[in-house]
Amino acid sequence: MSTSKLDLEDIQGLILRGYRMPMVRYYLLKVKTPAAARALLGRLVSGEEKDAPQVTTAEEWQVGFAPGPGDDPSASPCRRPDYCLNVGITWPGLVALEVSDRVPALSFKSFTAFVEGAAQRAERVGDKGLNAPEHWIGGFGTGSDHVMVTLHALSFEALRSYALRLTALFEQGGAFEQLWHGDGMALLEIQDGKPVPVPKVHFGYVDAISTPTIRGGPEPTQPDHQEPCEPWLFVLLEEAENYYLPEPPQLGRNGSFGVFKMMRQDVVGFESFLQSNKDTINPELLAAKIMGRWRNGVPLALSPDTDSPEGGISPERLNDFEYVNQDGSGDPRGLRCPVGSHIRRVNPRGQPVTGQGRPGGSNNSHRLIRRGLPYGPTYIPGQPDDGIERGLLGYFVNSNIENQYEFILKQWVDDAAFVGSVRLNPNSKDVVIGHNDAAGSIFEMPQPQGPPLRINGFSNFVTTQAVAYCFLPSVTALKFIAGL
Repeated sequence: MSTSKLDLEDIQGLILRGYRMPMVRYYLLKVKTPAAARALLGRLVSGEEKDAPQVTTAEEWQVGFAPGPGDDPSASPCRRPDYCLNVGITWPGLVALEVSDRVPALSFKSFTAFVEGAAQRAERVGDKGLNAPEHWIGGFGTGSDHVMVTLHALSFEALRSYALRLTALFEQGGAFEQLWHGDGMALLEIQDGKPVPVPKVHFGYVDAISTPTIRGGPEPTQPDHQEPCEPWLFVLLEEAENYYLPEPPQLGRNGSFGVFKMMRQDVVGFESFLQSNKDTINPELLAAKIMGRWRNGVPLALSPDTDSPEGGISPERLNDFEYVNQDGSGDPRGLRCPVGSHIRRVNPRGQPVTGQGRPGGSNNSHRLIRRGLPYGPTYIPGQPDDGIERGLLGYFVNSNIENQYEFILKQWVDDAAFVGSVRLNPNSKDVVIGHNDAAGSIFEMPQPQGPPLRINGFSNFVTTQAVAYCFLPSVTALKFIAGL
């Protein structure tokens, strides 16, 4: 159980709060002049907004959403920023900043994956072939990918204004060289004649419905059958059960790790795949079976036959369901929601699986928080292929990359045997993000009687474009680095 009250003013905001801002820019930077680079990091947490944009913390603020359980509703909105800023540093980045030279006690002994880096560990999570590091863009995985700076914004004007300020700051004193930048933006739909940002991904599904509830966390949460996650699963704290804090503690405490990832999505190919199987299964039902939800967010666990059940399903109930209860009842075989569906693989809930062995148990030690936005314009199904690249980019936040991010991809996404009590075809992998080979791929949908309905012959719909294993330092840690 948690024993520490979260120090929200010291923790970077994107770890504990979803910003709900419609656009973002990511910068990949290479350290050129270590002293100048360290000094700039210090300016980003100096409290002097006029000097430099400031790193956003998890302290109370609201932008178009309700205050959380620890916030003061009478003070809402406490603060309405037009941007949010965050910083991630890779292990080569800590070396380039001369932290390892200047801090003899530096240790990340519990975090081998972070020290080895994304490129060295890519094959462990299936990133080979076209997904391999040699195909990554913008200098990712080369050892020169040192610092990630993330700028969320409420408007194009704010994004442009703060981007100009940041670009100038990066160059001052020869601190950093900008290797790459990439933009994400919420998809737009026309409502009342006006384009409105919507929480969807390019494959057409409503996004960000299932987010871990953090015990003592600052955000309001939806009803959920799952046990709240202990905060040390996402914030580096002394009471953690499966790691030791990075040392010295002023560097490690209140930090986290973020796996930055950019994924190209074959939206045209996905829609064509759905239509190519229309003689076997309704395309929208197939889309729902693959994901585990209808495209409007309604879960198959609550409504297996229609995305518009009689009486409707309120937003508060969209995440309030279970697959397998403590007594073994529910949907253990996947008749309502296939065991191999995307949302059931990445969050099996109470299903006994690798790493969680009892019905109705908790898989919390492997949970992830995803903070991301699409890139590229909305694709309208049925339209010709316009050749424009579309995808998703952002962070997977966790305190232990090996036990959370890597575990899910290796053990649940790409492994057919992750559910020991249910036999899946050995070639069964996640259709949405798994590493599938058209020659052997298979997706099975159990039927009440007889063999499962099988879909074959699909390949990857997602290709890895870039990955970086980043340390997300606390405000205290950034000041510590700046003062070296």
